[in-house]
Amino acid sequence: MSDKPDGPSADRGLNPALKTRTDKTHDTTHPTRAPADSASVQHEEGRGWPMIWLVVTIVCVVLALWIFFF
Repeated sequence: MSDKPDGPSADRGLNPALKTRTDKTHDTTHPTRAPADSASVQHEEGRGWPMIWLVVTIVCVVLALWIFFF
C-alpha cells in the first residue's frame, strides 16, 4: 500500500465538501476592560464565610465524636 495518494483527489483533503470560513461571531476589533476591572463585588461581601465554615467544622467534629464514643 502506498502512503501517497494518487489522482486528482490527492489535494482535496478528507472532506472536499467542507469549505473554510472565518468565525465572525465575536468582535475582536474593540478592546474591553479586564473582567477583574469590571467586577462589581464589594470588599465586605463573603467576609463571614470563614466563620461559618469554622462553626460547621466544629459541629461536625463534635457530632463525629458523639457517634464514636456514645
